[in-house]
Amino acid sequence: MDVNQFIPSIISLLVTLSLIVLFDFLFRKRNLFSRERMIQQLIFVAILITGILFIIFTLPINVEDKNLILTFVSIVIGAIIAFSSTTFVANAMAGIMLRMIHPFRVGDFIKTDGSFGRVTEIYFLHTQIQSIDRDLITIPNLTLVSKPLKTIRSSGTIITASVSLGYNIPRKDIEKSLLGAAEVTGLENSFVHIEKLGDFSISYKVGGLLKDVEGIITARSDFKKNVIDSLHNSDIEIVSPTYMNQRVFSEDYVCMPPKETGTVEKEKIPDIKTEEIIFDKAILAQMLDRIYTTADGLSTRRKNMEGKIKEIIDENTRNEMVELLDLLARREEEIKPMIQDLKNFPDITSLPDEKDDTYINALVDAEKDLTLLDKRHSYIETKIAKTLEKQ
Repeated sequence: MDVNQFIPSIISLLVTLSLIVLFDFLFRKRNLFSRERMIQQLIFVAILITGILFIIFTLPINVEDKNLILTFVSIVIGAIIAFSSTTFVANAMAGIMLRMIHPFRVGDFIKTDGSFGRVTEIYFLHTQIQSIDRDLITIPNLTLVSKPLKTIRSSGTIITASVSLGYNIPRKDIEKSLLGAAEVTGLENSFVHIEKLGDFSISYKVGGLLKDVEGIITARSDFKKNVIDSLHNSDIEIVSPTYMNQRVFSEDYVCMPPKETGTVEKEKIPDIKTEEIIFDKAILAQMLDRIYTTADGLSTRRKNMEGKIKEIIDENTRNEMVELLDLLARREEEIKPMIQDLKNFPDITSLPDEKDDTYINALVDAEKDLTLLDKRHSYIETKIAKTLEKQ
């Protein structure tokens, strides 16, 4: 058989490989669909399937043999789908569903099937979160759509603490003390509910709205600390009447720590928040997503301003606005290399620990510069809007 007859098939193979390499370069270096990993994976699958079909159709064999090969390939693919239908196909469909309904984003806190953490990546077949133990957990997308999913909203969440106290303590005194603990913690719209009237004690639940969800782990701990301190400062004993101890106490003994005397040393506040250590990868992923979102929107916002500037009647004012936009355009070009440097780093979740400091510094610098540029855009947008209103 003449080797030249295989040239179309070889060309199809080379084109397929070239397309895969090209799109891999675009995804990694040019930030194409950088926040849509699912679309990236679908594109790779489509290129691969299309390439295989073209290779088969260009083989120098008769139609019957081509049909035989296509049938064989179809059987293999069908068998793979059949044996993995409960996993591969189900997770793929679940991934598409997640893409459509958007129940969470990178950086959000989610809880499902006993797993809790911050989202670091959303893939075609699975989603990756970082747990409170700082570990990366891979959750199949099927689990996220088939089981209850809890997403903590960035606008705030309710945190609570429960405590059982005796019937001999006035309810109003307890409520006042618990609400004071919520206030010290910085919670809004705080409340106190009675959960249960037991045989020997009453179960109280105190809670409130936490606006800063970034520090939810620390806030929950601090809230419980403040509940203890507030009740003790109000001389309320945190122990149920069924409390027993083998030691002999006097009848007027109260189970509370002794009050501190002298200079009370203020609790040391750590330099780094607990959440910054636990969710380091998730925080970096969220920062990167925010940077890309801001950077992608700057050019569109500037073009919209260019259209509105044309509506300004006063020529001097219009020329002034044009000069401001030119400065913005130049600043955008200066920031592009910084964004490109971020694209040259490997995936965040696979980033070596020794490169964390370099990556963090690059992220912080990029976010700082983009924030300033974003504020500059907002200032000029406001100025153009006010100018048009006065006309």
